[in-house]
This record gives sequence, structure tokens and C-alpha cells, in this order.
Amino acid sequence: MKQILLSLSVIGIVSAMAVGGSGAFFTDAETSTGNTFIAGTIDLKIDNSSWYNGIFQSDLSWAPSDLAGKLFFNFKDLKPGDWSEDTISLHVDSNDSWICANVKLTKDDDVSSNEPELQAGDIAEDALNNWDGELGGGLKFAFWADDGDNVLETGEQVLLAGSPSDLPQGDGNPGKTFPIVDSTYNAFGNVGDPLPGLETKYIGKAWCFGDIALAPVAQDGAGNLINPGDPQGPGITCNGAQVTNVSQSDTLMGDVTFTAVQSRNNPNFKCKPEQVSCVEEDTWSNSVNAFSQGKRKDGSAVLPERSDPADALGVAESTGDLYDIPVFGSFFSLGFDDATNLGFGGNIAVGFPKFIINGPGADLKVFEVTGGTSYPDEKVQVEASQDGISWTLLAASVARDAEVDLGSLGWAKFVRVTDVSDKSLFPTDADGYDVDGVKALNCVNEIVN
Repeated sequence: MKQILLSLSVIGIVSAMAVGGSGAFFTDAETSTGNTFIAGTIDLKIDNSSWYNGIFQSDLSWAPSDLAGKLFFNFKDLKPGDWSEDTISLHVDSNDSWICANVKLTKDDDVSSNEPELQAGDIAEDALNNWDGELGGGLKFAFWADDGDNVLETGEQVLLAGSPSDLPQGDGNPGKTFPIVDSTYNAFGNVGDPLPGLETKYIGKAWCFGDIALAPVAQDGAGNLINPGDPQGPGITCNGAQVTNVSQSDTLMGDVTFTAVQSRNNPNFKCKPEQVSCVEEDTWSNSVNAFSQGKRKDGSAVLPERSDPADALGVAESTGDLYDIPVFGSFFSLGFDDATNLGFGGNIAVGFPKFIINGPGADLKVFEVTGGTSYPDEKVQVEASQDGISWTLLAASVARDAEVDLGSLGWAKFVRVTDVSDKSLFPTDADGYDVDGVKALNCVNEIVN
């Protein structure tokens, strides 16, 4: 037994020595300190050099900076034939970028209607309407890719030309976006190439209170002189002979936005993304903007089950047949006129979750419930609006389920229908056009101008 115990003790001692000696190895450690990621910068800076009737305007000229508090246009005593020519320069940081511009009108207001304006055919000022002015049509603009001398020369690409009135109007309008450099357009070089970092590019802009004519002069290659007094001329002419008194006292206001977007890892960027069509549920009106219900032919109130304006929203129950089985609680009866509203009955204005656009064919459809094939046609006037305040007439009189085009409107967010039925044709308990639904036939998720 002693021998066994002795053997176990020896084994334990040897094992302990083995374990104790297992950490005796050669080692080396190396540490990399200060590993860092720093995000690149795209910080667009813009400067401006402005001349008004050939005279330098220090208050509208500045060194490269952000645009907060800066104005490209601030002219308060325009006369026919006045003109201006400016140079904008674009500066991005060290990263190549795509560049977009957006121009948005915020007001074209008559402000007042003095005697010369009224005599020239202007209508009286509407204090609630910021879009009854004529100055937006009287001014003409031109923008081009300049070499920095503020002179329109041969070979310099014109970006756009026209009147401010050509831009989207109305409160809430998205303005119009123009690519300067994107994957599909390059005003300065090869399509597909971004604006190189640390490189300056120039945009010339000119306006005329009257008719502007582009008259590019010979390219002198002089570049960044910023001199509209070039002996060759500015490259544009201005003629105010056609301006009339209707523009007197009018005020035109707008916003100009430039956007820089990284080009690296973003090779297919477009300033104007493709318009995406609405899904079916977004094509139906979903909100009541306003309503005013008329009366039944006998002068009594329209029945309660036909008087909830919300019943004019959503998917119509109308089958489109000449005879619909009325589902009470599924439509809104407009009601006829009374002695005070001169043939115009009740109305309802509905809004849409997305945008009705002026596309191929008819752009919207009004659905009605009609209770019989021999029943006289109830009729409505159809209008559309971008802001729910100013309305454009689309159709003076349509009947039953009717398709309507936006006409002169590019897009709309609201539709108003007003009963214009001849109530003499109906029985005494009739209550006018029954609005079952309003649908956008051409619809997009957002407006791309």
C-alpha cells in the first residue's frame, strides 16, 4: 500500500510540474492604433455676379457661399425694356457630384388695379388670389452653360428659355426641376460624367421685361472675365415694345434651389426621376375638401341617408350601366339649385392621396348612381384644382358616369362637381346628381417637372 501511495504522489508532482511549465512560449504583439473613417464632403457653394441694364449690382453679387439670405433677383421698379445678365458659379468640394436646379414660382400677384391697368384690359385685383398677375407672362428668361464671362457665345448650350408663367403655379406646387449634370444630361461636357470636385462651372442667366432674343456672339475663349460689357455685346437682346399697362404694380416671386448629389456609387442618378403610377387604391378620392348641399326639387332637405359627403369617397358602387340599383349610404346627392344660386346646385370638392396628371386620353372619371333607364339625366359641372382654392373649369356639363380631361392643367389634387341639372325635368322628390365616386384615370405618386 505504501508503494502505491508513493507512486500516486510522484505522478501528482510530475503532473503539477507539467501544468506549471505549459506557459513558457516565445510571443510578440503588434497594435494598430487610431483606425479611422472620415466621411467625404459634398458642400455646394454658389456665387453670383449681377448686372442690371449693364450696371453692376453689388447687392445681388457675392462670393462663393451658401444661399441663405441671398437673392438672385430683387428688382422693384421694372420698366418695359429693362434687362439683366448674371453669372452663377457652382463649386463642389473634392467629390465629383451631380447637379440639379429647381425653379418654383410662389406668387404672381396683381397687387392692385390702377386706372392704366384697368383701361388696358386688366381685371380688378382679387386680394385672395396670389396668381392673378401678368408680370410672369411679361418677363422672359434665358439660362445657358457659360464659360464665366457672362456673355452668351456660340457653342454654349442653352439650358432653358421662356416665361415664368410657363412654370407650375399655385400654392404647394413643386416647381420645375432641370438637370445641369446628371447621368442623362451634361450641360458642360460628356453625358455620364459628373461635375468634377474642386472644379468651377458657370451658368449664365438673363431676363428681359419684354421679348428676349438669343443672339450668341463669337466665342472669344477669354473665359472668366465676368464682363457683360463685352464689345461684341451680351449675346442677348431685349425689346419691351410689346409690354402693356396690365403689368403695372404686379409682383412676381419665386425660389431657386441647386442640389448636389454624390456620383460615386450612384452612376444612374437622374434629377428628374421617372414618374411612378399610383396603385389602384390611390386612384380614388379619399378626402372631402368642401361641400354645400342643395335641396330637393320641392324645396325640402335631401334625405339623411343621401347627405353624408364621405359617401362620395372611395371605390364607386356604380356598375356603369344605364340602370344602377341604389345602395343607400354609398353616394352623396348634391341637391338642386334654389332661387338664389342661378342654376348652380349643390357641390362637393374631393381630394386625392396622390396626383391626377394630364396624360393620354381622359384623366378622371365621375361616377353617378342613376335609378332608371328612363330617368332624366342629372348633370354636373366639373372643375379641378392644385391647391383646393383656385379652380379650373374642365367640363360645363356632363351626365352619368363621365370621363373628363384636365385640359390646360398639368396636374391636380382636387376635383369639384356642381349640380347643373334642369330640375324642371324631374319629379318633385328628386335631389340632383348622386356622386358615387371620383377616380383618377392618370395618376402618379409624385409630380416630376
